[in-house]
Amino acid sequence: MMVHGMCCTGEVWANFRRHFEAEGVSVYTPTLRPEQRVREQPPPELRTLSFDDYVADLERQARRIEAESGRRPAVIGHSMGGLLAQVLAERGCASAAVFISPTPPAGARTLQAAAVWAGIGVANKLGLVPGVIRPHRRSADRVVLNRVAREQRRAAHEGMVHESGRAFADMGSQRIDESKVRIPVLTVAATQDRLVPAAFVRRTARKYESVGGELREYKQHGHWLYDEPGWDEPASDILDWFRKHLR
Repeated sequence: MMVHGMCCTGEVWANFRRHFEAEGVSVYTPTLRPEQRVREQPPPELRTLSFDDYVADLERQARRIEAESGRRPAVIGHSMGGLLAQVLAERGCASAAVFISPTPPAGARTLQAAAVWAGIGVANKLGLVPGVIRPHRRSADRVVLNRVAREQRRAAHEGMVHESGRAFADMGSQRIDESKVRIPVLTVAATQDRLVPAAFVRRTARKYESVGGELREYKQHGHWLYDEPGWDEPASDILDWFRKHLR
């Protein structure tokens, strides 16, 4: 089960999905709340969606997969999806988990990042966090799509959807008890990532060292790793890692 990040849909996993399915793997790429998280004018109820709503949806999906297949799904999460995948791992909903450029949980942040999230929390309580979020094209190009081929950036941005500001603010208070994570976990950093810098990702990886967690870093990649030139290298590495740990 591949879990997308903020302002994204399951479509972002197209390359990874084809790669895994070509190797005989059943792949699920759910889109969180597709009726509310839309590209055009979003409905008012988008503002009320919380991070916990997303967790509950994915937990139900994971349980459904387990009931149908007899196996707990292995989970890959990217960015916000990386934090969601950490929650699923903590709750015992996955057989193994990979976190790609994950949003760091509380307690695994630099002082600078902790201060930023604290500020977001205060702003949210004061009603200053936008109820709906969608990145501007120029910002997305500079921060998120900086390693994507230029001719593909417009399509990547046009595929982005509106996101719940409440769910975004909720991420600031998410804590993970790593002692409850009893499955293999791999954290993936991208050296050229400008949204979730590799230094942040390394801190998340260190959180899971005590339970056998591993770290891999890709020097030529940025935040949009799954659709950047050379995406097939990390895809193959992750699939091999799953095979090793789930044999």
